[in-house]
Amino acid sequence: MSGFNRHPWLKWDHVEKFLGQKLPFAEKGQTFLDNMTWVEGYVQDMLKKAMPGMDASISTQGASGAEIFETHEHVIIKVKIAKGEDPRALRVFVKSNQMKLTGFTSGKGRIIKFPTLVLPRSARVSYKQRLLQIKVRKRGLKENYTEAYIRY
Repeated sequence: MSGFNRHPWLKWDHVEKFLGQKLPFAEKGQTFLDNMTWVEGYVQDMLKKAMPGMDASISTQGASGAEIFETHEHVIIKVKIAKGEDPRALRVFVKSNQMKLTGFTSGKGRIIKFPTLVLPRSARVSYKQRLLQIKVRKRGLKENYTEAYIRY
């Protein structure tokens, strides 16, 4: 018996029954995991219904206008800096889950959330042609144990 046949909830008709509506992208004989291209469209549809008037597009561009890229070992964020801004006044603060940019002429800071946990001390920031680039090493999954001593 294959893995999908052991789980009846992976069949389209069971998913449609659970959701209470017919899914236009389901084909007879397919399992739920055979075709996952519909997920983005479905999620965007649900977001549009939940937040009418808001742009519910899913992309690598965060709400802060920053482009976020991931490699196997790093998170790279590129932020376009406006012409009127003084790049020497900018300051970048990095935490394990987000970063904060300050020093804008408006006086407001910008917070950008990382898609995964990072090592803050590994951050490298460069500025070139009105583009601020922050490269931070991802926190490894294999962390060493640290002994917690017992008090007696």
